[in-house]
Amino acid sequence: MAPKNLDLFDDADPADQVRAYQEAFDQWLEHQRTAASRKITLASSIRSYTVLWQAFAEWCLSQSPVVGLDGITEADLGAFINSRLEPANAARAKPSRLKEAGKFTPRHAWRLLKLIDSVLEIRAEATGAAAPNRAAATLLQSREDWLYANANRRDALPDYLAPAEARILVNYLSAGLPRSGRRGADITWQELRNRSAVALHLGSGLTPADVRMLRLTSPVMRTGDEKGVPGTVHVPAHGDSPEREAPVIKWAGRVLAYWLQVRKEQKLAGDFLFPATRTGKPWGKVTHYDAVKAVLEASGIDKSLVEGGAYRLRHTFALRQLRRGKSPDLVAKWLGVVEMRVMDRYRRVDYSSERPD
Repeated sequence: MAPKNLDLFDDADPADQVRAYQEAFDQWLEHQRTAASRKITLASSIRSYTVLWQAFAEWCLSQSPVVGLDGITEADLGAFINSRLEPANAARAKPSRLKEAGKFTPRHAWRLLKLIDSVLEIRAEATGAAAPNRAAATLLQSREDWLYANANRRDALPDYLAPAEARILVNYLSAGLPRSGRRGADITWQELRNRSAVALHLGSGLTPADVRMLRLTSPVMRTGDEKGVPGTVHVPAHGDSPEREAPVIKWAGRVLAYWLQVRKEQKLAGDFLFPATRTGKPWGKVTHYDAVKAVLEASGIDKSLVEGGAYRLRHTFALRQLRRGKSPDLVAKWLGVVEMRVMDRYRRVDYSSERPD
């Protein structure tokens, strides 16, 4: 029997089974780091998954007989998880104590099974196996308490605008644009800024923080774009969000182009695309939130849809792109999503085929 406290990541250990678990995890981790959507990049996330995998592998290697990586069954997985699940009265215990004891919550079970399924899938590709071992996925589907333990899956579906409501908002945001020699709507530069920001929430899927980070150089015009209309926006890295480029839907690009024109005419200072003042001060969180809310209220959409603000619009963009056949990996890249499980909740939404242009 293998010792119970194996150092799985010690290259000096010659055991074939130990090496198999180590190599499989390393292959999976490399895939996460190099995938187009950069699925996992945060050190804290990597550490979390490493600890989970090491605990599982140590248990498998301590069994008699040893549980080989390629022969893992639902029974093996269930036995390990049940041995680590916290007691029923754990809600009263201090989280730090549970962590020290190495106990699992149902959410740990969900995360571990998703991890194992993903590791075995990458391993199957690397070894040329006909099909990956789906024991983890099968077990997860059979245990609703684990399957829906992750808040992002069980809690309310993402807030979004139905196509009819989205069209109302698009028409409102586009109504003030100049057309055929006619001047644009007689509104203040602040109001136009607010509408342009909302256009990027809905037409590019940007978060509030993304919008406030944009610079004058962020809008990008490429060959094939409508003349003078940005078809892409460059989003700088900030916080946990990676640097990226996101597409700008045409109607939103026209709103943005008009804002750039007015911003120049008004001689607004500073490098921020959406400044708070004429002197170029950055836009604050609260004033930005209030601005989005005011635009939504004035647009004519149902008042119940105002709550959720910019994120409701971001989710609408994501659903629209997925419905049009864009891959989850690509949409995640546009959104700046680094944890692909965040995309899972969109799959549960039945979004109508009617879409705003």
